[in-house]
Amino acid sequence: MEYGYYPGCSLTGSARRLDRGVREVCRKLGHVLKEIPDWSCCGAMEYGDRAELLALSGENLRKAEGLCREIVAPCPACYKNLKDADGEGGFSIVHPLELLETSLLARMAAQRNLKGKVFTPYYGCLLLRPEGTAIRNRHIMEELIVSFGGEVEGEKVKDRCCGGNQFFANKWVTSRLSTMIVEGSRGIMVVHCPLCHMALKTFSTGRKVIYLTDLLLYIMGEKNTL
Repeated sequence: MEYGYYPGCSLTGSARRLDRGVREVCRKLGHVLKEIPDWSCCGAMEYGDRAELLALSGENLRKAEGLCREIVAPCPACYKNLKDADGEGGFSIVHPLELLETSLLARMAAQRNLKGKVFTPYYGCLLLRPEGTAIRNRHIMEELIVSFGGEVEGEKVKDRCCGGNQFFANKWVTSRLSTMIVEGSRGIMVVHCPLCHMALKTFSTGRKVIYLTDLLLYIMGEKNTL
């Protein structure tokens, strides 16, 4: 299936690994991603003026007209802003996690299982709330991990705020919130947000923090280690 693709700023900078992973996993699942031409920043969570922020995302939707009606946006902030900007519902804004329905997992040519490994799936603030923009299946990462033999922990912290948006302005806030999440988790932490990855990686000494795409590519045999 063909989708428009909005990578957003982080995936062309500090989160290039997530961008490469999303593209590769989608290719493996038979999806074609067509990048929106001349896309620009969605404003993320930095704009104080919500109207200006939505105008930025609305402009990106305008640039997508004629390309695809379904747009994949991997960054949770971009995903939410594009959904909010699409007031008339002219587009379907899709998060990559919504392409991973359990029925599609059979398409993954699994080369490895996750037996004997423990994971904490961490969704963060924006993927599970508010209801109007939340992903459809709030347990998709858990289902995927268990289906390949892994053990899941950390249910109580999976949607707590890590403070990633305060990383540069009030780093002590990010440190405190991220540390609480790390302390409530076990095993390898699995995320799908550039800000969450940065925050948890910074304040989780000795713990692995990976993108879900890293895990999927490991299962497919495209990566040798987690």
